[in-house]
Amino acid sequence: MKSAPFGNPPKKELPFINITSLIDVMFLLLIFLLLTTTFNPKLGITLNLPSAKSSEEKQIQSPVRIAIDKEGRIFASRGESDSLTQVSLSELEKLLADIKRLPNLPQVVLESDENVPFKIVVAVLDIVKNNGLTSITIATKNVEDNLIN
Repeated sequence: MKSAPFGNPPKKELPFINITSLIDVMFLLLIFLLLTTTFNPKLGITLNLPSAKSSEEKQIQSPVRIAIDKEGRIFASRGESDSLTQVSLSELEKLLADIKRLPNLPQVVLESDENVPFKIVVAVLDIVKNNGLTSITIATKNVEDNLIN
């Protein structure tokens, strides 16, 4: 080992990595991720709603949403804040039976793809009516919106 002047050993320099620029890059990646991510409440369920001339926009407080995609899969949620989860007809009946016990019955919003067989829609409507939920809204898109697309 070499000695420094006056017999003291030289000081070893510890390796130093400047991470300031790495932190900047991480923040930029985080901001990019946040800006490019879309938050879809329907969680990837794409529905091509049927068109109707009498379609009107309506605001409903905490509805029970039931969606049927083009493959005939049924999705349901308890309220506006809940996400849609896939359910079978028997699970839908249990969910609606639980909702039936609530003091204020919510409105049901049925969203169905226009290519869904009618028998599936009728089966869902039958379950809804059998559970005492008579306030049902069927989601459609306006004919004028259809002409633009």
